[in-house]
Amino acid sequence: MKAQEITSIDRSDRLRIVLFALTGFGNTVLEALLKDERISVGAVFTVHYENRFPYYEERHLDELCEERQIDCYTGVKVGSAEGIQLLYKHSPDLILMATFKQVLKENILGLPPLGVVNFHPSLLPSYRGPCPTNAVLINDEKSTGISIHYVTEEIDEGNILLQRSIAISETDNDGRLRQKLATLAGEITPELVGMFAGFTKPAGSSQDHSLATYAPKPTVEDGYLERASDIRTIQKMMRAFNPLPGTSLLVGDTRVTVDRYELSQDNKPHGIYESAKAIDLSFGSQVIRLYKKLSQ
Repeated sequence: MKAQEITSIDRSDRLRIVLFALTGFGNTVLEALLKDERISVGAVFTVHYENRFPYYEERHLDELCEERQIDCYTGVKVGSAEGIQLLYKHSPDLILMATFKQVLKENILGLPPLGVVNFHPSLLPSYRGPCPTNAVLINDEKSTGISIHYVTEEIDEGNILLQRSIAISETDNDGRLRQKLATLAGEITPELVGMFAGFTKPAGSSQDHSLATYAPKPTVEDGYLERASDIRTIQKMMRAFNPLPGTSLLVGDTRVTVDRYELSQDNKPHGIYESAKAIDLSFGSQVIRLYKKLSQ
């Protein structure tokens, strides 16, 4: 994607970057930044998880920062007086965001001369909002991707700098898809850095807002499988809502949490069949076996 250069900064040293990120996407983007001799990472703002990262096996981003000797601030509201003071201390030329739950206002957006740029896990303008991976799976999309765009006060509406797509596999659930997209984000980070490495600010390409769709955060009730009337819908729900917020089925008066499935051919009468480890839902000639979630 060609971009018009609209701003130039007269500097001869390395590009100074501050990263706002969470564990997952933040890990792959940070690793890519630390390998790039064109930039220096001043600091990372993140959140500390008390438990293990919930989507896939990944060490916490603040632990990675400690290992790599990067200044790391956990739980700081970047728009607060404390956050602003820390940002002025590090004086970033560019701020990058890689999944970050804080909404930024002009006091942050106007601070770095090259702007604030976000890694969004969908092909914008489709699936703006907090949970695009859940949404593409429940909607049975065949592909998704990463959009790198400028951050504005309007959520996910800024000009796009880069987009890359990947295929969605039938075996992908939300956790696996997030991991694939995090890997992709790290892979395209050097190309993004190259767009700013000369201390120039590319304009990017505007989005067609008439094509925008929104991906809200799913609720626990969204994963209630008794709402589904066919096997295909159950498959989509199992993929979209695992590992979070999770899927479950009401069996009698008991709600049973399930997190994996497999299909089989069978001649069982239509109905629900429970065993110690699984629940079989028979739709006549086809059965979907739902495996009970093991205690953590």
